[in-house]
Amino acid sequence: MIHNGVVKSQLLLNGLLVCVTLLSGCTNSDDDQYHEIDPQEIHAVPDEDVSSVPVNPETSSLPAPVNTSEVPVPANTSTAMPDPVGTTSPPAVGTTDVPPPAITSLSVAPVVSSSSELIAAPLVPKLLIPTRSFVKEGPQQALRVTFDDIDLLKVLNMEPVPEDAVSMFPDWLRQLDGQRVLIRGFMYPTLSQTGITYFQHVRDNEICCFGRTPKIYDRIGTVLQPDHPTSYIQGRPYDVIGTLRIDPIYEDGEWLQLYLLEDAIVIP
Repeated sequence: MIHNGVVKSQLLLNGLLVCVTLLSGCTNSDDDQYHEIDPQEIHAVPDEDVSSVPVNPETSSLPAPVNTSEVPVPANTSTAMPDPVGTTSPPAVGTTDVPPPAITSLSVAPVVSSSSELIAAPLVPKLLIPTRSFVKEGPQQALRVTFDDIDLLKVLNMEPVPEDAVSMFPDWLRQLDGQRVLIRGFMYPTLSQTGITYFQHVRDNEICCFGRTPKIYDRIGTVLQPDHPTSYIQGRPYDVIGTLRIDPIYEDGEWLQLYLLEDAIVIP
Protein backbone atom coordinates (compact mmCIF):
# COMPACT_ATOMS: atom_id res chain seq x y z
CA MET A 1 0.00 0.00 0.00
CA ILE A 2 2.70 2.34 0.97
CA HIS A 3 4.54 1.71 -2.35
CA ASN A 4 1.51 2.40 -4.46
CA GLY A 5 0.91 5.66 -2.64
CA VAL A 6 4.42 6.76 -3.34
CA VAL A 7 4.03 6.00 -7.04
CA LYS A 8 0.82 7.92 -7.26
CA SER A 9 2.35 10.85 -5.49
CA GLN A 10 5.21 10.77 -7.95
CA LEU A 11 2.89 10.67 -10.94
CA LEU A 12 0.87 13.54 -9.55
CA LEU A 13 4.03 15.58 -9.05
CA ASN A 14 5.16 14.90 -12.63
CA GLY A 15 1.78 15.99 -13.95
CA LEU A 16 2.00 19.22 -12.04
CA LEU A 17 5.45 19.86 -13.44
CA VAL A 18 4.16 19.31 -16.97
CA CYS A 19 1.37 21.77 -16.42
CA VAL A 20 3.72 24.33 -15.00
CA THR A 21 5.99 23.88 -17.97
CA LEU A 22 3.17 24.40 -20.42
CA LEU A 23 1.99 27.49 -18.61
CA SER A 24 5.47 29.05 -18.41
CA GLY A 25 6.10 28.74 -22.22
CA CYS A 26 9.21 26.61 -21.98
CA THR A 27 8.52 24.89 -25.25
CA ASN A 28 9.93 24.94 -28.81
CA SER A 29 6.95 26.88 -30.18
CA ASP A 30 7.48 30.05 -32.27
CA ASP A 31 4.76 32.09 -30.53
CA ASP A 32 5.50 35.45 -28.97
CA GLN A 33 4.28 34.60 -25.45
CA TYR A 34 6.42 35.58 -22.53
CA HIS A 35 8.57 32.95 -20.90
CA GLU A 36 11.43 32.88 -18.46
CA ILE A 37 14.96 32.05 -19.56
CA ASP A 38 17.28 30.25 -17.26
CA PRO A 39 20.57 32.23 -16.85
CA GLN A 40 22.47 29.07 -17.64
CA GLU A 41 20.91 29.09 -21.09
CA ILE A 42 22.72 32.38 -21.90
CA HIS A 43 26.17 30.87 -21.32
CA ALA A 44 25.25 27.60 -22.86
CA VAL A 45 25.11 28.92 -26.42
CA PRO A 46 26.54 26.17 -28.58
CA ASP A 47 29.65 26.93 -30.68
CA GLU A 48 28.74 28.02 -34.17
CA ASP A 49 30.31 26.45 -37.20
CA VAL A 50 32.70 29.13 -38.45
CA SER A 51 32.69 27.71 -41.92
CA SER A 52 28.95 28.39 -42.20
CA VAL A 53 29.23 32.08 -41.20
CA PRO A 54 29.28 34.36 -44.28
CA VAL A 55 32.43 36.44 -44.67
CA ASN A 56 32.06 40.20 -44.67
CA PRO A 57 33.26 41.32 -48.14
CA GLU A 58 34.73 44.52 -46.70
CA THR A 59 37.12 42.65 -44.40
CA SER A 60 37.83 39.64 -46.55
CA SER A 61 41.24 38.91 -48.02
CA LEU A 62 42.27 39.87 -51.58
CA PRO A 63 40.69 37.79 -54.33
CA ALA A 64 42.74 35.18 -56.04
CA PRO A 65 44.46 36.34 -59.27
CA VAL A 66 42.49 35.91 -62.41
CA ASN A 67 43.71 33.31 -64.83
CA THR A 68 44.61 35.42 -67.83
CA SER A 69 44.36 32.46 -70.15
CA GLU A 70 40.62 32.35 -69.48
CA VAL A 71 39.99 36.08 -69.96
CA PRO A 72 38.56 36.70 -73.43
CA VAL A 73 40.65 39.03 -75.61
CA PRO A 74 38.76 41.74 -77.51
CA ALA A 75 38.66 41.07 -81.21
CA ASN A 76 39.61 44.62 -82.23
CA THR A 77 42.73 45.73 -80.35
CA SER A 78 43.23 48.85 -82.48
CA THR A 79 40.27 50.79 -81.10
CA ALA A 80 41.51 54.36 -80.77
CA MET A 81 41.00 56.22 -77.54
CA PRO A 82 39.09 59.49 -77.91
CA ASP A 83 41.33 62.46 -78.57
CA PRO A 84 41.67 65.14 -75.90
CA VAL A 85 39.65 68.26 -76.46
CA GLY A 86 41.40 70.68 -78.81
CA THR A 87 43.60 68.11 -80.52
CA THR A 88 43.33 66.42 -83.88
CA SER A 89 44.27 62.88 -84.70
CA PRO A 90 47.16 62.37 -87.14
CA PRO A 91 46.20 60.79 -90.45
CA ALA A 92 46.47 57.04 -90.59
CA VAL A 93 49.52 55.67 -92.37
CA GLY A 94 48.78 54.22 -95.77
CA THR A 95 45.35 55.82 -96.17
CA THR A 96 44.48 57.05 -99.61
CA ASP A 97 42.19 59.87 -98.54
CA VAL A 98 45.05 62.03 -97.26
CA PRO A 99 46.08 64.57 -99.94
CA PRO A 100 49.80 64.60 -100.81
CA PRO A 101 51.85 67.62 -99.72
CA ALA A 102 51.91 70.47 -102.16
CA ILE A 103 55.07 70.68 -104.26
CA THR A 104 56.48 74.14 -104.58
CA SER A 105 58.96 75.18 -107.21
CA LEU A 106 62.52 75.63 -106.09
CA SER A 107 64.78 78.39 -107.24
CA VAL A 108 68.26 77.04 -107.89
CA ALA A 109 71.03 79.58 -107.66
CA PRO A 110 73.47 79.45 -110.57
CA VAL A 111 76.96 78.20 -109.91
CA VAL A 112 79.47 81.00 -110.21
CA SER A 113 82.90 79.83 -111.28
CA SER A 114 84.58 83.22 -111.32
CA SER A 115 84.08 86.72 -110.05
CA SER A 116 82.77 87.77 -113.44
CA GLU A 117 79.86 85.33 -113.55
CA LEU A 118 76.21 86.39 -113.44
CA ILE A 119 76.10 89.76 -111.72
CA ALA A 120 72.51 90.64 -110.85
CA ALA A 121 72.51 94.29 -111.95
CA PRO A 122 74.86 96.60 -113.88
CA LEU A 123 77.65 97.98 -111.71
CA VAL A 124 79.15 101.44 -111.71
CA PRO A 125 82.78 101.20 -112.95
CA LYS A 126 85.39 102.30 -110.45
CA LEU A 127 89.07 101.60 -109.96
CA LEU A 128 89.59 98.83 -107.40
CA ILE A 129 93.30 98.05 -108.00
CA PRO A 130 95.24 101.30 -108.57
CA THR A 131 98.72 99.68 -108.73
CA ARG A 132 100.18 96.30 -109.53
CA SER A 133 103.67 94.94 -110.24
CA PHE A 134 104.76 91.85 -112.17
CA VAL A 135 107.69 89.45 -111.92
CA LYS A 136 109.81 88.37 -114.88
CA GLU A 137 110.28 84.65 -115.49
CA GLY A 138 112.19 82.32 -117.83
CA PRO A 139 114.95 82.85 -120.38
CA GLN A 140 112.93 85.49 -122.20
CA GLN A 141 112.25 87.38 -118.97
CA ALA A 142 108.52 87.51 -119.71
CA LEU A 143 106.17 89.07 -117.16
CA ARG A 144 104.11 86.51 -115.24
CA VAL A 145 100.50 87.62 -115.69
CA THR A 146 97.33 85.85 -114.57
CA PHE A 147 93.73 86.09 -115.73
CA ASP A 148 92.94 87.77 -112.41
CA ASP A 149 95.27 90.60 -113.40
CA ILE A 150 93.22 91.38 -116.51
CA ASP A 151 89.78 90.66 -114.95
CA LEU A 152 87.88 93.93 -115.44
CA LEU A 153 85.36 93.09 -112.72
CA LYS A 154 88.15 92.78 -110.16
CA VAL A 155 90.19 95.69 -111.50
CA LEU A 156 87.49 98.21 -112.48
CA ASN A 157 84.20 96.84 -111.07
CA MET A 158 82.91 96.51 -114.64
CA GLU A 159 79.79 94.43 -115.29
CA PRO A 160 78.92 94.52 -118.06
CA VAL A 161 82.02 95.72 -119.89
CA PRO A 162 81.16 98.97 -121.67
CA GLU A 163 82.36 99.86 -125.14
CA ASP A 164 84.74 102.52 -123.80
CA ALA A 165 86.27 100.19 -121.19
CA VAL A 166 89.85 100.64 -122.47
CA SER A 167 89.71 104.37 -121.79
CA MET A 168 89.25 103.58 -118.09
CA PHE A 169 92.21 101.19 -117.81
CA PRO A 170 94.70 102.07 -115.06
CA ASP A 171 98.25 102.84 -116.15
CA TRP A 172 99.70 99.53 -114.96
CA LEU A 173 97.19 97.60 -117.11
CA ARG A 174 97.60 99.86 -120.12
CA GLN A 175 101.40 99.46 -119.91
CA LEU A 176 101.10 95.70 -120.45
CA ASP A 177 100.32 96.40 -124.08
CA GLY A 178 103.34 95.30 -126.19
CA GLN A 179 105.01 93.46 -123.28
CA ARG A 180 106.24 89.90 -123.49
CA VAL A 181 104.06 88.01 -121.00
CA LEU A 182 103.69 84.47 -119.71
CA ILE A 183 100.11 83.42 -118.86
CA ARG A 184 98.68 80.07 -117.80
CA GLY A 185 95.32 78.74 -118.99
CA PHE A 186 93.43 76.12 -121.01
CA MET A 187 92.95 75.54 -124.72
CA TYR A 188 89.48 76.04 -126.12
CA PRO A 189 88.47 73.16 -128.45
CA THR A 190 89.74 73.59 -132.01
CA LEU A 191 88.68 72.16 -135.36
CA SER A 192 91.90 70.17 -135.79
CA GLN A 193 93.99 68.13 -133.38
CA THR A 194 97.44 68.95 -134.80
CA GLY A 195 99.21 71.75 -136.67
CA ILE A 196 97.29 74.42 -134.73
CA THR A 197 98.54 78.01 -135.21
CA TYR A 198 95.59 79.94 -133.77
CA PHE A 199 93.29 79.21 -130.79
CA GLN A 200 91.52 80.80 -127.85
CA HIS A 201 93.54 80.71 -124.62
CA VAL A 202 90.89 80.69 -121.84
CA ARG A 203 90.70 81.11 -118.11
CA ASP A 204 89.43 77.72 -116.86
CA ASN A 205 88.37 74.25 -117.86
CA GLU A 206 84.65 74.98 -117.45
CA ILE A 207 84.83 77.27 -120.47
CA CYS A 208 86.59 74.55 -122.45
CA CYS A 209 84.54 71.51 -121.59
CA PHE A 210 81.35 72.44 -119.71
CA GLY A 211 79.89 75.20 -121.84
CA ARG A 212 80.29 78.20 -119.54
CA THR A 213 80.12 81.38 -121.59
CA PRO A 214 83.32 83.34 -120.97
CA LYS A 215 83.53 87.06 -120.39
CA ILE A 216 85.56 88.99 -122.92
CA TYR A 217 88.49 89.20 -120.45
CA ASP A 218 88.33 85.42 -119.79
CA ARG A 219 89.74 84.60 -123.24
CA ILE A 220 92.74 85.72 -125.27
CA GLY A 221 93.07 85.18 -129.00
CA THR A 222 96.48 83.50 -129.51
CA VAL A 223 98.53 83.56 -132.71
CA LEU A 224 101.51 81.17 -132.64
CA GLN A 225 104.82 81.59 -134.41
CA PRO A 226 104.57 79.95 -137.85
CA ASP A 227 107.36 77.50 -137.08
CA HIS A 228 105.90 76.60 -133.64
CA PRO A 229 102.46 75.07 -134.24
CA THR A 230 100.91 72.99 -131.47
CA SER A 231 98.62 70.03 -130.97
CA TYR A 232 95.32 70.25 -129.11
CA ILE A 233 95.75 70.11 -125.32
CA GLN A 234 92.62 68.81 -123.65
CA GLY A 235 91.60 69.33 -120.03
CA ARG A 236 94.90 70.44 -118.51
CA PRO A 237 96.56 73.83 -117.97
CA TYR A 238 99.67 75.00 -119.79
CA ASP A 239 101.69 78.21 -120.26
CA VAL A 240 101.76 80.45 -123.31
CA ILE A 241 104.45 83.07 -123.84
CA GLY A 242 103.78 85.88 -126.30
CA THR A 243 103.41 89.59 -126.88
CA LEU A 244 100.26 90.94 -125.24
CA ARG A 245 98.15 93.37 -127.27
CA ILE A 246 95.16 95.35 -126.03
CA ASP A 247 93.19 95.09 -129.26
CA PRO A 248 89.49 95.75 -128.66
CA ILE A 249 86.90 94.74 -131.25
CA TYR A 250 83.33 95.76 -130.39
CA GLU A 251 80.58 95.40 -133.00
CA ASP A 252 76.80 95.72 -132.83
CA GLY A 253 76.78 95.95 -129.04
CA GLU A 254 78.88 92.84 -128.60
CA TRP A 255 82.49 92.23 -127.64
CA LEU A 256 84.43 90.09 -130.12
CA GLN A 257 87.94 90.65 -128.77
CA LEU A 258 89.77 92.61 -126.08
CA TYR A 259 93.20 90.97 -125.60
CA LEU A 260 95.48 89.31 -128.14
CA LEU A 261 98.74 87.31 -127.87
CA GLU A 262 101.03 87.54 -130.88
CA ASP A 263 104.21 85.70 -131.81
CA ALA A 264 103.32 83.12 -129.17
CA ILE A 265 104.76 79.75 -128.20
CA VAL A 266 102.95 77.05 -126.21
CA ILE A 267 104.93 75.62 -123.30
CA PRO A 268 103.15 72.31 -122.59
